[in-house]
Amino acid sequence: MIFRNSTTIPSKKNVEELKNHLLGKHLQIHDIDFEILERNGYIKIIPHAEIDNHIYTLPITRLQIIATDNGTIIKTLSKPRRIDVGGPLMLVIFVIFSLVAAILLYFYGGESYHSTSYILAGIGVAVMLLLTFRLQQGYYDYVRKINRWIKSHA
Repeated sequence: MIFRNSTTIPSKKNVEELKNHLLGKHLQIHDIDFEILERNGYIKIIPHAEIDNHIYTLPITRLQIIATDNGTIIKTLSKPRRIDVGGPLMLVIFVIFSLVAAILLYFYGGESYHSTSYILAGIGVAVMLLLTFRLQQGYYDYVRKINRWIKSHA
């Protein structure tokens, strides 16, 4: 998946102490509650935004705690919820199609289609820049703040 983000965080605490410290906690990011629970052998940070009317791309973060000689290593893997990934993925597919169409028009369309291919490529780049900006403000901001919270509590 193209929206996955992973981080490795070192900690001085042992595995059991870290699990006891993290499990059952809640954290608030931009007025959205995230709960830390254990599911399927992993610790997961899950957003509670079922009631919210706004459209967000929210991450589900999975923590894997690995014991080492002098503490633990926490590996985080953040990915968007299945319900949220459709919109950004459709925009990425649109950008790819518009760039491919622009390239094909430029090379096989003849001289009269060169300006059309530039416009089509510009639209694709503008949509990609807008998508990147919105994801940095939303989804990746949540991921950064979750990782910062884990570092401060590990």
